[in-house]
Amino acid sequence: MTKITRLTLDQGGGLERRRLHLREISDDSDAPLETVGQDLRKARQRKGDDLGKISRILKIRKDYLEALEESNFDSIPGRAYTIGFVRTYATYLGLNPNECIERLKAEIAGRSEAKEAVQVTTPRDRKLPPGGVALAVLLLLAAVYVVYYVAVAISRMGAPPVTPVPARLSQAALAPVTAPPPPPAASPDSIIPTPAPAAEKPPPAKTEPLPQGRVYGPQNVSRVTLLAHKPVRVTVLGPENKLYLDRQLQPGDSYKVPNLPGLTLSTSSGDALEIIVDGGSKGYAGKDDSAAENMPLNPQELDRHG
Repeated sequence: MTKITRLTLDQGGGLERRRLHLREISDDSDAPLETVGQDLRKARQRKGDDLGKISRILKIRKDYLEALEESNFDSIPGRAYTIGFVRTYATYLGLNPNECIERLKAEIAGRSEAKEAVQVTTPRDRKLPPGGVALAVLLLLAAVYVVYYVAVAISRMGAPPVTPVPARLSQAALAPVTAPPPPPAASPDSIIPTPAPAAEKPPPAKTEPLPQGRVYGPQNVSRVTLLAHKPVRVTVLGPENKLYLDRQLQPGDSYKVPNLPGLTLSTSSGDALEIIVDGGSKGYAGKDDSAAENMPLNPQELDRHG
């Protein structure tokens, strides 16, 4: 008989694999499998921390932590943020972050497949009753007859008779026409040149300046600055998922990135965030409003691709 593998979390936060017989599964088939959010909630309860305290420590909003524990991933802006929050939360609770991320991706993929599997039934074709078909045929024949009758009537109508031209008008038409004398030629001295109209220059395009926003990380020794042109969510992570910045920037806000190796950038809208290296613009984090994930913030690499 076929066997399957069940994945569960052990006490150390790792995945425990067990080969089960179908006969064993029939006894507890009604028990739902635990999600990543349920494991995070249980680990937090074992540790005895509340969401408010963890939110202040990890700099993650409390409602995002609640959404993670309830597997309500649609409340979190973007897949990259969901993965980053789960990794940070699992590491804090002592769970294996990589295994939690793999399970999270499987859950998100399962939801997408379930949505695609929904079949849309098309309504049945409506057919006209027999009486309606007969009426439609009669109306079509009547329209054809009317068009034919109008065409025949127009063809039978002759051209209207031409009224003869009066005698006085015909004689006037035959009289010779005397051309008026040509105007006297103007002397060269009397000719005043007309100045050509000056070409109008289009007004210069006006660019709206950014407002004076807040500066985050002013104490950092920095070569790279992130400047927001539209409301955008910005996350800067370092080695071992150390969180340096995770907040919503408004137009004009900027962040001075510390000169540290291994920093990466994730943003909810690439064309809303300008990257400046040593005072010179290197473009935007993306070409459109799609999210950018794990973009290196190495000044040398940004100089090469700027």
